[in-house]
Amino acid sequence: MPKGHAASLFVSSTCYDLSQVRADLADFGRSLGLDPVLSELDSFPVDPSLDTVTNCLENVRSRADLFLLIVGNRYGSLADSGKSVTNLEFLEASAKGIPRYVFVKREIITLLPTWKANPEADFRGSVDSPKLFEFVSGLRNSGDLWVFPFDSAQDIIQVLRKQLSFLFSDCLDFRARLQIKDESLISLGPKTLKIYIEKPEAWEFKAFARALQECMARYKAKKYDYELGISYGRAIELRNREELRSFIREKLTQMTQTVSQLSKAFNTGFQVAVGKPKESGDIGRIWHLAERISDAYNELLGWALEFDRIVVDEDFKKSISLAKVLTQKIIIEMEEFSSNLYETVLETLKKPENERKITLNLTIGDTTELINEMQKIYALEE
Repeated sequence: MPKGHAASLFVSSTCYDLSQVRADLADFGRSLGLDPVLSELDSFPVDPSLDTVTNCLENVRSRADLFLLIVGNRYGSLADSGKSVTNLEFLEASAKGIPRYVFVKREIITLLPTWKANPEADFRGSVDSPKLFEFVSGLRNSGDLWVFPFDSAQDIIQVLRKQLSFLFSDCLDFRARLQIKDESLISLGPKTLKIYIEKPEAWEFKAFARALQECMARYKAKKYDYELGISYGRAIELRNREELRSFIREKLTQMTQTVSQLSKAFNTGFQVAVGKPKESGDIGRIWHLAERISDAYNELLGWALEFDRIVVDEDFKKSISLAKVLTQKIIIEMEEFSSNLYETVLETLKKPENERKITLNLTIGDTTELINEMQKIYALEE
């Protein structure tokens, strides 16, 4: 939401059984200067070209700053997916990453153990669908949010006053930390920035691990092309063995140089970026190093895709395939290094400070089969 606009409070629940609770919460939101977003209000934006479910989800995406989920005795109407509208709204808010506060009627929480012990029993006197128990159980077991019980709207309001005060305090602290005049922060990915702002123990190691993952994620589309074997662009025709040999030699040289430069950049630059023991690291260098490594990853993906555009005689196809495999091996090593790096960092941090070291070891792979294949090609034409 643009600067200068009130933050919005999106209230998600079934409407008819909780109408008074929703009205009370709308009044509470207004009393705090928040903009309540409830589907029964005439201020709720409706796109006539969309169905009701899509309209609700679009409002979560475009308008919700704070998300309030209220679960009563009704699961509510089902969408085509088989989930309730409130369930889908909650999933949308979770994907958006906004603060979520969940309140479940105390009666439902009390009945959960009975339902779990006998899920086939008839609970129609308490709920409209057993799916309600499944939904609440999933919320409580997710481990990533707190579920508050309630009997009335005042219970919810009392808890929200405290929780929103905590959130306000956190936001003020976060804002104060962001006042640092450092242009290098502008380019940081969200996970890297969060670590840098909060500065947990050995934040430099953790920030680099997240930075590398975020930088390499920029090339996800190219990675998907590579996995699908989709490669657009000019066809590369290798008409004879000399052109084939020249092309493969060039690619092997590029791969060798890339592996060498990557290893050198990481194994010398990493310690400079994260700093010596007892010294603070340099977030600018951390992000720069992650970017340079991901740039190499991008180049390797490009080479792998280039192999798919090569046009050669049947006798040359095996050589091209073997050369591509060498590129693929480096790509796999880089992806595994990146995806495992955060866990590697956590293990490394258990060691004494002077023993904390992370290395990047990439290999081109065994070229014996490729060399033998090239020799066969030359032998055939002699």
